[in-house]
Amino acid sequence: MAGAVVPVIARRAVRSVALACVAAAIPSLAHAHGEPLKPLTWTFDPWIVVPLLLSLAWFVTGHVRLTRRSSNPSAHRASLLWFIGGWIVLAGALVTPLHAAGERSFAAHMLEHELLMLVAAPMLVMARPVATALWALPHGWRLAWANAGRHGAIAGPWRLLTAPIVATLLQAAVLWLWHAPAAFDLALANPAWHIVQHLCFLVSALLFWWAMLMARPLRLGVSVGCLFFTATVSGALGALMAFSRGPWYAGYSALGLDAFGMSPTEDQQLAGLLMWVPGGLVHAGAGIALLARGLVSDTARRSGVAGLVLLAAFAAPRAHADTLYVSDEAQHVLHVLADDGRVLRTIDTGKRPRGLHASRDGRLLFVAASNDHRIDVIDLRSGKRTGELPSGPDPEQFALSPDGRWMYIANEDDAKVSFVDLASRRIVAEVPVGAEPEGMAASPDGRWVICTSETASVVHFIDARTRQVVDNVLVGTRPRDAVFSDDGRWLWVSSEMRATVSVFDMRTRKLVRTIDLDRDDNAPIGVQAVGIALSPRYDRAFVALGRGNHVAEIEPASGKILRYFPVGQRTWSVALSRDGKRLYAAAGLSGDLTIIDLVRNVPMKTVKLGGKPWGIEVTP
Repeated sequence: MAGAVVPVIARRAVRSVALACVAAAIPSLAHAHGEPLKPLTWTFDPWIVVPLLLSLAWFVTGHVRLTRRSSNPSAHRASLLWFIGGWIVLAGALVTPLHAAGERSFAAHMLEHELLMLVAAPMLVMARPVATALWALPHGWRLAWANAGRHGAIAGPWRLLTAPIVATLLQAAVLWLWHAPAAFDLALANPAWHIVQHLCFLVSALLFWWAMLMARPLRLGVSVGCLFFTATVSGALGALMAFSRGPWYAGYSALGLDAFGMSPTEDQQLAGLLMWVPGGLVHAGAGIALLARGLVSDTARRSGVAGLVLLAAFAAPRAHADTLYVSDEAQHVLHVLADDGRVLRTIDTGKRPRGLHASRDGRLLFVAASNDHRIDVIDLRSGKRTGELPSGPDPEQFALSPDGRWMYIANEDDAKVSFVDLASRRIVAEVPVGAEPEGMAASPDGRWVICTSETASVVHFIDARTRQVVDNVLVGTRPRDAVFSDDGRWLWVSSEMRATVSVFDMRTRKLVRTIDLDRDDNAPIGVQAVGIALSPRYDRAFVALGRGNHVAEIEPASGKILRYFPVGQRTWSVALSRDGKRLYAAAGLSGDLTIIDLVRNVPMKTVKLGGKPWGIEVTP
């Protein structure tokens, strides 16, 4: 029975689409009950047109400024083409006569929605518009917006909303709720609610496609499952409409016959087919494409199978799953691990990789290849080295500016800090500092660049704008790491040989506390002070104790040493999971990584990596 109904609907769909095209081209042919209807006109509602024009101007301005500052302008061409294409589709759906046709025909209205959600949204996501649009702002505003984007109040909800399963369920809820008869009739009867409806469809689609298209390799399997799930959910709604024996919506039912000669029931059946077939094909096709990409690597293959099984069982992965990248200065690789310690793969790097940081947009990983005198650029989606940055001799640690424009690199061999413009990939300035610069940090407000000099035992305060050393403060012997609190108020500097931590108040740049680990009665033998990790709320602090083979937990407010966690030999770096529930500690002499449960405050696992693990970066 169902097999017989679908061909009938399909034949009607072809006929109706043809009539709609003719009616749109020759408005006088449009009729209902034999009465001529008003011509289908363009929609110039300022609530639609003005945001469209502003968004176009904003993006193009940012693109022009960005390409002018880049040594390779053609690298940004794809982004512009994606945005222009998505913008044209968006404007075509909302401004052309298709929008007016949607007020007479549910099928035309459905076509409008499909263009918004299946065509415009993924194209706009592929353009990565936020990063480009920031360049349209003045420098100070750009910094402020970049800092705001990193704040937990924004970054946390964004990570949640763009988690694949959350974004999938959100879009499904929006789709089904707005197609409930009461809600849809409200949108048909009230222009303001009609705009809200379109915004809901567009925003939920943008979040969905961001979660799907920007997925990391370890999440490809979950994304594939979400795409097939969405194809099923939207297809089910479309099928219900296509097989319905009567109209759902009073607004269209009242037309009797719409502008294109279909009854309200036939109109709804055609709309259902548009949601069912094209929607299903787009989502399924995207899922197949992602699955094909994921099968390239063993890691993604395992993730794909696991993701599909989990989704089929309606069991979401942990909300705060992390991926760990650990540099190994002996094996010249990055170890890639899941947050439970499973070793997923390795990535080859230059010789003696040490410091590493992910880019602000999470697409790239920068790794200091000390013996090759360069910064390797790793594409996190493919897991391959895709380029390099100049660094000066023997880079060890570096910091990124909050707006993602600058990289500040400590060059041990020539006692300088190199300022690298990431857009042009050039060293644009070199700031002389003390001998053997080591630790690097950039303040969250973008004003200060901090460098520690091992031989001089000095912390240098560099003005990021003038690129001049403003202040030099003496600290303990061989300062190693420098870390800012998330709010930028406090700066912590570790001193390896003296086993102290110096705490600065950045409002005055004054040293306000020195935490002496060596004098603590409970300190382990051979205690040093090396890597530092501060919790986002500044309520917990952790210091790697080097050859002391422990990590100390310190209460930031009082400077009190609370406890010691046993870890591997010569623990160099520590890093917190994004949810703050785990601490990761890399040990160079024993060649392992220790995972510490910070809920129960006990080490939970040690992972043997071999070589000499050095730095850790935690990404979603």
